[in-house]
Amino acid sequence: MNLEEQLNDARRFVVLQGGFNFREFGGYHTRTGDRVKWGQLFRCGALSAVPESHTQHFDTLGIEVICDLRRDAEVEREPTPSAIADGRLLRIPIDPGSTLGIQKAIGQQEGAAHLADFMAEVTRELAREHHDSYRELFSALIGSQGGFLPHCSAGKDRTGFGAAMILAAVGVDEDTILADYLLSNRALDHYRNRRSPIRDANGDVLDDASLQAVAGVQER
Repeated sequence: MNLEEQLNDARRFVVLQGGFNFREFGGYHTRTGDRVKWGQLFRCGALSAVPESHTQHFDTLGIEVICDLRRDAEVEREPTPSAIADGRLLRIPIDPGSTLGIQKAIGQQEGAAHLADFMAEVTRELAREHHDSYRELFSALIGSQGGFLPHCSAGKDRTGFGAAMILAAVGVDEDTILADYLLSNRALDHYRNRRSPIRDANGDVLDDASLQAVAGVQER
């Protein structure tokens, strides 16, 4: 199975009402020709919109540990349903200070190029300054016997970096890791439908290029 077939496997995106950017990041081939197991590694955005009537569907995924990487304010605004969180939720707040630059750039109408620069800086900061948080994420993964789910608000930056490191640790090649990272762009249209529009200081909805810079991911 080639990379394109691995990316487009029907199991890749998890269908769960209220779930956002919810997908498996197992199932990929490693450099040694082995394959990462399906049904073990999951990633997503906030779970707050999952209705109580669908929590039993969540249970069928076999997820034992949920690592919530969101800031306290994000959790207060969009709490995880107790039926999902109870007994399996671990809080590991990651708060990139560079996100303040994004908010400022949006407010000052800096444009898509500047917004993309800020998003790149967020990723640099995750790599340079949040070692302890990601070490805790790995410890939780190592201690888990069942399915493992790191998530943040959009499931693409803090979660995307964590998923990339996990795939690297189990021997997946860089091209595959990058391709999996970029899959978050397929969720961008769902982002537009689910979230309130992102607006600049004048109350205008961000143009498509600026929205892609903020809500999507880029190869660089």
